[in-house]
Amino acid sequence: MSILNQQVAQSQTRPGHQSGINTGNINPLYIEEYGGEVEKRFLKASFMSQFFQFKSIRGTDTLTNDRMGFSSLQKVSRGVRPHDNSVTFDNISVKVDTIVLARTNSFLLEEFQSHIDVRKEVGVEHGKEIGKFFDEAFLIQGIKAAQVTNVVPVKDPVTDAITGSLEVGGWADVIVAGTGTPTARADYAKRSAPEGFQGSTTVHLGTAGDENDPVALELAIQDLCQGIEEKDVEVVGEAVILLRPAQYYTLLRNDKLLNQDFGAGAGDYSEGVVLKSNGVRIQTTNRFPKATDVGVEHYLSNAGNNNAYDVDAADFNCAAVLLMPKALLAGETIPLTSKVYYVDQEFQWFVDSYLSFGVTPNRAEMAGALFRADLTNTTKFGK
Repeated sequence: MSILNQQVAQSQTRPGHQSGINTGNINPLYIEEYGGEVEKRFLKASFMSQFFQFKSIRGTDTLTNDRMGFSSLQKVSRGVRPHDNSVTFDNISVKVDTIVLARTNSFLLEEFQSHIDVRKEVGVEHGKEIGKFFDEAFLIQGIKAAQVTNVVPVKDPVTDAITGSLEVGGWADVIVAGTGTPTARADYAKRSAPEGFQGSTTVHLGTAGDENDPVALELAIQDLCQGIEEKDVEVVGEAVILLRPAQYYTLLRNDKLLNQDFGAGAGDYSEGVVLKSNGVRIQTTNRFPKATDVGVEHYLSNAGNNNAYDVDAADFNCAAVLLMPKALLAGETIPLTSKVYYVDQEFQWFVDSYLSFGVTPNRAEMAGALFRADLTNTTKFGK
């Protein structure tokens, strides 16, 4: 059969465009509705996007945060000239070099343009997956921030000369809750910091199973808050304690948190919820690292950032983490973006949502975490 003179479609045209014009382009309303669903679902699914602020990264792939140490005091005496005093400086940086993409493609995507339910469901799914990935990346870095040991300079108070260094916080100064000796970590994270900076607060449960004991868990959280406050950091206000679901429901069995009046919003026995512990807001989440994450290369990890997002056994065994917004430094080059387009060569419609971001520990003293007694156990919290 001859196909000469047969009419051939030159472009994809669809009814329902604005002003009734079938232009062959996708109705902007379709993209808007799809992108809107992604955005709404992302914001609903992601706690971290509401808690931490991004800094825009343009013209470079690296965001740098300069840090300055404190200026020490001195006593002024008659006839003695006060000596000058210099402060120490350093910086930290986060690099953005990866795009994370959610893509749905189909040869026949008429449903996407003619049925709102399909368009909505694709947007919901993309927003949910991106939100989950986003929170998991932030929580991994939050857990790592809670293990940072700062190496700060030690200066002679008279000559102002640096005479050595001191390791503070993190695994160098672990707090043991209850009884027992913690499993030592030879590979704990060390970072240089200006004079006066503090490290994180790492609380190690002393006995296996304490993470499932409502009294022991609450006492360990008190140790965590106390350790942070002793570093001259206020933990109320914007601070939040993130708990695995199992540990949250363990706290529900602590009568002191539920059936005693510790003030408005502390806890309600009839409702069966715990809103605060030690005055700090409680947030339960299933975004904590899983056993299957240990030793697996994270999408954002690479040689350039020393595989910063990969999870080890200790990270997995974190039962709770306390964070404040300044605990992490986050930057983005591409904000959450959605696109719908047709590729002639592929004969397919593509539905994309993508973003590019990075996050790293910033102020370690504004982070703390609670770890199980056995740091080598990679099965206790499940898959």
